[in-house]
Amino acid sequence: MSTVEACLWITPKIFDDLRDPAPGVTAFFDHHADWLADRPVTVVFCAGNGDHILNYRGLTGWKERFDWARYNCFALGSGGPAAMTRAHNLDWLTRVREGGERSFNPYSAGPMFTLSEQPMDYEVLAGIYAAVRAEAERRGLSVNLLEYLEPGPEFCRSEWKTMLHPEVAGSAADAGGHLVPGVLDVTAPLTADPRPYAAHPGGIPAGLPAGDFVAAQTAAFTSDFGLDGVMLGNQFGLIGFWHPDNAPPLTAARTAGIERFFLRLREAMGERLVYWMDTYWRAEVERAAWGMTDAAYHSLDAILVSTFAVLVERTEIVPNLLSKAALGGPRPLLGLDFVDPWYWYRTYLDDRRTYLYQREVLAAHAESVAGVSFFANDTFGHFVPAPELGSTLEVVRRGEKG
Repeated sequence: MSTVEACLWITPKIFDDLRDPAPGVTAFFDHHADWLADRPVTVVFCAGNGDHILNYRGLTGWKERFDWARYNCFALGSGGPAAMTRAHNLDWLTRVREGGERSFNPYSAGPMFTLSEQPMDYEVLAGIYAAVRAEAERRGLSVNLLEYLEPGPEFCRSEWKTMLHPEVAGSAADAGGHLVPGVLDVTAPLTADPRPYAAHPGGIPAGLPAGDFVAAQTAAFTSDFGLDGVMLGNQFGLIGFWHPDNAPPLTAARTAGIERFFLRLREAMGERLVYWMDTYWRAEVERAAWGMTDAAYHSLDAILVSTFAVLVERTEIVPNLLSKAALGGPRPLLGLDFVDPWYWYRTYLDDRRTYLYQREVLAAHAESVAGVSFFANDTFGHFVPAPELGSTLEVVRRGEKG
């Protein structure tokens, strides 16, 4: 196995002050120094769920504020945020604290609460990106910096997906045990929208495929902010999350629409990177159930082989990894679980069996792994404990030695 790429995700929760990100960025590079030395490095910055990309007006809109992933277990219900929070927390208290439940939700999600009231706008976001670039340069590291684009409404408010364009919301997402509508269907047509966007200054014309808009808008955003690319989260482009039984009926038109999205995105992004988080299932299942195509796969630079313990079928991890490695195009990045930046479960404590199994897979199938990917901070903004990082890095290094 050649040198493994390290793809680390961070969120704004690592900063005490969003307008002074340098201390948090320095702490991140210090804490992960061993991981970042002598290997390809990618940092995925997750400001929120990507709604800020879809809503982006262009360079003239940098003072506009947007919500960011400042919550633990965010979900909006019909009764408003206060009612949803109160009901969820009562359920958590009753079932977890009083009842002793220790599996799935609400145990994994934890209680609903807000961690920060600091405002975020595009100027602040640009400052965070600049701080990451400056610290990497200071240390002599070549770092690819990506922003995160999620198809659903998890983690924070999603104005574009849930309010402005609900007509392209093809399914719902499970947000901490709550089904919330707003998962973007790239094959659905948009209604006319007169608002200016970076990729469509004159507004969105009626009938434009949602995937065409996403492709052009993502390219415009990454270009304006000087980013190296985008991480598409949660099987972006394939609706019906995380299990083939949830996929919609597959038609030739849907398959063609999915492929069109990926190819349009590739064309719009040019040399910039497109990383994609998969469905948790092997490639043949993604083709048969969701309509993924070979051309779509080969438009990608890397595929995150999803293994998150709260969702994965453990027996599917190895077949999935091997199927993605066999594609012969995008680099397979094995997902590793430590903590979650949006929910308060800690896999290394709460599901030790799956946590250790991920590392067994990494050791046994090192030749199929081009990189590893993990969340570097938890829901409180703290980094993964050093002993867990160190023991996992040793597994990576042994695989690299062969």
